[in-house]
Amino acid sequence: MKKIAFVLAFLVLLVGVWKVASSSRLHSWWEDRQKAKLPQAEVANLNTTFNVNIVANTNTAVNTNSVTPLPAEKNLAVPFTSQAPKGVWDADHEEFCEESAVAMAGRFFQGKKFTSTDDADDALFALKDWEIDHLGFFFDTTAAETAQMAEGIYGVKVTLKVNPTVTDIKRAIADGHVVIVPAAGRELGNPNFTAPGPIYHNLVVRGYTKDGKFITNDPGTRKGEAYVYDQDIVMSAMHDWVPNGARTTAANGTADGRKVVLIVSAT
Repeated sequence: MKKIAFVLAFLVLLVGVWKVASSSRLHSWWEDRQKAKLPQAEVANLNTTFNVNIVANTNTAVNTNSVTPLPAEKNLAVPFTSQAPKGVWDADHEEFCEESAVAMAGRFFQGKKFTSTDDADDALFALKDWEIDHLGFFFDTTAAETAQMAEGIYGVKVTLKVNPTVTDIKRAIADGHVVIVPAAGRELGNPNFTAPGPIYHNLVVRGYTKDGKFITNDPGTRKGEAYVYDQDIVMSAMHDWVPNGARTTAANGTADGRKVVLIVSAT
């Protein structure tokens, strides 16, 4: 009888521990702890030249023998906005991940922060208007279309890197460039997403840590500023949009599109 009581008490304890460990409050506490350990954020260096070793649309890897060694860690002070700055997830804001990623990268090279939720929202709708005028639509843009938007609105230079390595991404960030990653959102496993998470998503990689993490600005959640992902999770989830007729296809639920990132730099 004592043995049964002990087993039951142990099971109750396990359930209690599981509930605490899975609570949103604990997740928030852990994320805050992680952010406190991040390297100091650096503002944009507008005199940075683009690294010619990162070639658009090729499989060429960065030649690390011809460049300066990578710093152990790096964190760019990319300003953050969620894709729903006012917390209203309507039909437009559900689709604004590309726009918010572009807005964050663009503001970084302008040396500007988002001054208010109205300011952030206005920036997203300005991008939507540009897309409708120049592309004929605004949702689910490919990496190439997102690059056009960034260059058209912010005057930045965007290079597409196909099949990038972790070193390619780290090199771009170390050289002061911002990296936008298109991804299969549900494969990112972000606990702050509204379940089951976005099928297609874009996020900004703004830095990296010594222990194999990417520092990101993930617009899919209000808690996305300096959100830390394992590098292998980002690399696995990475994929371009796969347009098909009405621009939707089941392949976008998984990382079946090409592996590509947008490397954004000042002109």
